[in-house]
Amino acid sequence: MKLLKDHKVVILLVCVLASLLLIAFKGISFGVDLSGGSTIVLQTESELSESEMTTVNEILTSRLNTNGLSDVRIYPRGSDEIVIEIPESADLERIQKILTQQGVFTAVIDNQTAYTGQDVSYVEEPGMTASGYGVGFKLTLDGAQKFADVAYGKGGYPVELYMDEKAISAPLLSADLADGNIHQNQVITVAGSNPTEEDIDEAWVIYTALKSGSLPVKVHIEYISSVSPTLGSEFIKGSVIAGIFAFIAVAAVISFRYKNPKIVLPILITGFSEVLLILGFASLIDWKLDLASIAGIIAAVGTGVDHQIVITDETISGEAKKVTKSIKRAFFIIFGAAATTIAAMLPLFVMGIGMLKGFAITTIAGVLMGISISRPAFSRIIQYVLKH
Repeated sequence: MKLLKDHKVVILLVCVLASLLLIAFKGISFGVDLSGGSTIVLQTESELSESEMTTVNEILTSRLNTNGLSDVRIYPRGSDEIVIEIPESADLERIQKILTQQGVFTAVIDNQTAYTGQDVSYVEEPGMTASGYGVGFKLTLDGAQKFADVAYGKGGYPVELYMDEKAISAPLLSADLADGNIHQNQVITVAGSNPTEEDIDEAWVIYTALKSGSLPVKVHIEYISSVSPTLGSEFIKGSVIAGIFAFIAVAAVISFRYKNPKIVLPILITGFSEVLLILGFASLIDWKLDLASIAGIIAAVGTGVDHQIVITDETISGEAKKVTKSIKRAFFIIFGAAATTIAAMLPLFVMGIGMLKGFAITTIAGVLMGISISRPAFSRIIQYVLKH
């Protein structure tokens, strides 16, 4: 067929095939509201600047990754809220402790600060030490020197260890650590040789705080909402059904308008191909689809159908010698509408306002792929259909 030799049609077919392969072999990831899990909203004690919010997000991400949670989504909401989406399998109780701990660590000897969390250069995972179950860590040279100066001659004094102003341990300073020399290796002991589950959790919270650093502000949990995997699967079914009904509604409107299957089918097939392109793109970048993202897909496809109607009408109204000019006029309209849509979505994408970012990403991706891949191919297809 002559149409299959057209490079614009070939590009569309290749991209659709690539999307199908990505979806089949890499799969599509879903957000907490579709796959199940918990959403924790943290409230900061004061409003944060953009750089401070970035720091908080990085520290919280580091803390969760340290505890084996890489499949977590963290984003700011305004200037004083952070939203954390956690999968169903996570230990929610421990996560709450990790997130709400500011992580300000201080060691005090005889009412003098010996070192702080900023003086820690390396932290070992919790385990058994010479003095019991705890967390081993290493001080920087400056931190070790400060400790040596404060500890000198104070063997037998308690080393009072505080985390967020809460006493967590007070081991006695041994004489060999009070000799005035530099001792970089230190230990926080939380239990004896038989730690309880609570002791182990406490040690991991301390380890996480020391490893990731302290938050610039205190935070507290504003609320927690959970979605079960069963409810998530129901949301997916509902989204699919909504998409099917939307597709049927579009097909009915187009059929009523053109009353010609040779025109209606290319519009519907092209619209469906755009859905596959967006899903393939989401799979490629590992974007987690949520309800807002699915709404964005529907919006992008709706925009695409509108553009295809413009192309079809311009092609039908153009005389044989003026088809090219009509198509150019149609694309001028399409590019203007696409630019307006993208401009409207960019603030949501750049500012990252919660779930709306998913809506912005899928909408922008759909519009861009439409005007660069599917719309040019559709213009060739509709010209071929009307000509034959």
